[in-house]
Amino acid sequence: MSRIAILLAVSILPTASLWAQEPVSALPESLTLPVLLRLVAERSPRLAVEQVSIETAGAFPNPTVSYGRFTSSGARTLFDGSQQQQATVDLPLLIGGQRGARIEAAEQGLLATRARVGLAGNELALRAADLFVGLQAAQEKASLLDESVAEIERVATIVSGRLASGAASLYDLTRVEVELAGVNARAADARAEVAEKSVGLAALLGAPGWRPSASGAVAPAGLSSNAAEWREALISRNPQIVAARREEEAAQAALTRTERERWPVPVLSLGRTWTSDPFGAANFVGLSTEIPLSDARRGLMARAAADLRAAQRRREAIEAEIDVELRRLVEGLALRQAALERFRRNVGGRIPALKQMAEDAYRLGRGSLLEMIDAARSRLDARLTEVDLRAATVGQESRILGLTGKLGG
Repeated sequence: MSRIAILLAVSILPTASLWAQEPVSALPESLTLPVLLRLVAERSPRLAVEQVSIETAGAFPNPTVSYGRFTSSGARTLFDGSQQQQATVDLPLLIGGQRGARIEAAEQGLLATRARVGLAGNELALRAADLFVGLQAAQEKASLLDESVAEIERVATIVSGRLASGAASLYDLTRVEVELAGVNARAADARAEVAEKSVGLAALLGAPGWRPSASGAVAPAGLSSNAAEWREALISRNPQIVAARREEEAAQAALTRTERERWPVPVLSLGRTWTSDPFGAANFVGLSTEIPLSDARRGLMARAAADLRAAQRRREAIEAEIDVELRRLVEGLALRQAALERFRRNVGGRIPALKQMAEDAYRLGRGSLLEMIDAARSRLDARLTEVDLRAATVGQESRILGLTGKLGG
């Protein structure tokens, strides 16, 4: 019963995915990463395509039914009836362990397909997480640039007032207006990036009319940068390793099935023959089997064994590559975490004070317009740099979670 349940549960996956889909109007306008990953698993068209590839495989051979009717057109030398009819049922008998081997091969094939679907789902989740972090960062940058536009406009107001009183020149006002135009251009570019990331998420979920926003700011989770702490999860949950192991197990089951299939399958034949004008009937039972003289199916066995060796080599290669990839990612995470902490310590706390000092100095005539504009640009660049550092750190954390199979929870 448990094996039948596995076959049925796997076969209805595509239907369940379609049932879970929601109309675009029901999708949330503001997203968190967990909600996005759930939506990707439920309604991504790409994942649905992968799930459709899951097919059940039969373990029982089909019986053969035959029927014939004969009409006498000459002298009745074989039978007295004017017509003879015959019906036969041929039933293969799997007495060499083929049935169990076929069931195991079917189950392992389904599990391997499910593992491939899981791998595709993990890749889509990584893509979704990357777009989400990019959307968060773009939204933050657009907000910072809008603040900078408002700040430069205030500076322009100050310069206009000083120009009217003769304390500033027309050059000063022109210089501020040029700076304002540049910041406006950067703000427009940031808004375009927000739209691009939002459309990317909509395309990933197959909802072209949807324009989601990302809630919250880009915030690193503070994951460990010690590779040893991730290795256990890597070995047991990495989607590529899991898929490779399932492929190896499926290849082993296929080899076992091929070995069992070498045994000839006897065929039990049950039939009945009857005549009319006059009526007569006879039943018969027969047994037939193949005699493997010309073909012992050694070629199929050799191919199955080669497939198993190839699956084993792929699994070993993937395990080695994934271990190296984990080391690379955690080393990169440590460097990004250190860079972010160093930036916050050396620069982050000074940004508000820099703004106030520059404005006070200009109002009191102790600083020039260029110094105030340069201070505003420096503050903006510093804040944008911090967003980039945080986004890079979060992206590195997402890749580690995806590599260890923990991105979805």
